[in-house]
Amino acid sequence: MKQTYFIGLSAAVICMLAVIPATAQQSTSYEVEYQAPQSYKDFRFSVGGGYAFRLGKIEKTGDSKLDELNKQLRHGFAIDADAQYFFKEGWGLGLNMNYCSSSTSGGNINLPPPTLTIIRNYKESQNILFVGPSFAGRSEFSKFLLVSSVAIGPMFYKDKINFDDGEIYFNRTVFGFNAGISGEYKLSGNVGIGVKLSYTLGTIYFDSLYLDGQKVGGDKQNISSLMLTAFLSFRTW
Repeated sequence: MKQTYFIGLSAAVICMLAVIPATAQQSTSYEVEYQAPQSYKDFRFSVGGGYAFRLGKIEKTGDSKLDELNKQLRHGFAIDADAQYFFKEGWGLGLNMNYCSSSTSGGNINLPPPTLTIIRNYKESQNILFVGPSFAGRSEFSKFLLVSSVAIGPMFYKDKINFDDGEIYFNRTVFGFNAGISGEYKLSGNVGIGVKLSYTLGTIYFDSLYLDGQKVGGDKQNISSLMLTAFLSFRTW
């Protein structure tokens, strides 16, 4: 009798030990299943500056000095700023802005036919501003943050030429596309420094101009730029 009682008690204990882990697992699964999703409302802003290189082909003018001045206009400085609001862990919406400027000067330049004019003093400056809404993505690590973005918006182009006693202005607004990727090091919980590589694409068209029956204007010009900038960033997370 005692032996039968002992076997029954042992069986009951074994059944209880088998049921407890399963019950605990169901309780854990229940808690995970109904856990509130994490909310992402993160804001980031960065501003920086650096080097800008104008893309596109440089047309030959026939005068070596004027060709050299056009080459110098390809190199300039850039100011870049962007802001993002991240709705999710990996993506968000924002605003991109960049400003590129370059200038050059020279003298005793022979303009190509049909003008055949000699300019004693020549100075030119070109400025391009891009502003547009963006779609941004991010990948975060313990000490580093990668942010990429694509944006579309207007490009405001301004070209000012001073020669001898005259001035010429060109102003155009065209559709532009901007894309970039940046990597930053987190200096603290909310501040970082980094480097950004980006480019902006756009093309302008000049009105046709005829002199002595020959076309001297109306060509298109590539105003795209490649930019490498260093920046300081501020985050809310």
